[in-house]
Amino acid sequence: MTEVLTEFPALEDPKTGDPLMNRTVLIANTSNMPVAAREASVYTGMTIAEYYRDMGYNVSLMADSTSRWAEAMREISSRLEEMPGEEGYPAYLAGRLSEFYERACRAEALCGKEGSISVIGAVSPPGGDISEPVSQNTLRIVRVFWALDTKLRERRHFPAIDWLTSYSLYNKQLAQWYTDEVAADFPALREWAMLTLQRESELQEIVQLVGSDALPDEQKATLEVSKMIREIFLQQNAYHPVDTYSPMSRQYVMLKLIKQYADLSAKAVQAGVPLDKFESIPARQRFIRAKLETNIDDELKAVGEDMDAQFRALGV
Repeated sequence: MTEVLTEFPALEDPKTGDPLMNRTVLIANTSNMPVAAREASVYTGMTIAEYYRDMGYNVSLMADSTSRWAEAMREISSRLEEMPGEEGYPAYLAGRLSEFYERACRAEALCGKEGSISVIGAVSPPGGDISEPVSQNTLRIVRVFWALDTKLRERRHFPAIDWLTSYSLYNKQLAQWYTDEVAADFPALREWAMLTLQRESELQEIVQLVGSDALPDEQKATLEVSKMIREIFLQQNAYHPVDTYSPMSRQYVMLKLIKQYADLSAKAVQAGVPLDKFESIPARQRFIRAKLETNIDDELKAVGEDMDAQFRALGV
């Protein structure tokens, strides 16, 4: 909390140019405060969010953490001598969580404007065990899960979201939107990227046993493609003026370029081109740098043309 209080006033709001703190509301409850205050703070945050939503604003609410909130409920329930449920939590835990998350919505306010509330609930179960009641009930309600990984954090890979453990159950509902608004093949590209990352995870187990030199060139190329997905597409610098935001159209182009490299490298392997020849082509290095350039869209277009020309020079 102290870090937020010191950093946010120094961050610039990209919409207004004012300090980000000017449109931020913080509700703090430390562990030495009354248990009832810990339980009430989540409702206080949601009520303030609804207040701004009714003015026609789009509000983002971060509840950190709902596990501490549930523990406060458990303590109050115990003092009231209510019948405990699983792991001592009150029997109405699932109902209270549902009542909280269902207040996230988009609505037309009485003032005639349209406002919304988007809720991100951080769950921090003891020992990282997501099989406990708070995690399981939350997953059942929200149907989206972002798993934060300490190994990614140690590698300075941000956002540190584990792409294999995280999931969304809204893919089918959003597939048509992606097709209409982004590109017809975007859902297929996304599936390809996920399969490549899963394949990398399987190959890493082999690498840890026998080393990467024992892999055939085809599998080494797969590891290189997955590295590009991780470093170019998934990794993002929230403090960089260009990399902070990435519209869906740009994400599609980046993913399309990585797929282009994957297809060309597969042809290069079949043609017998040594791996180190196409691993270190200048277009790949330019691609890595392009995401931080101010003329990023022009750079990405040039990367695609360079990539084709440089693979052709290798005989692909």
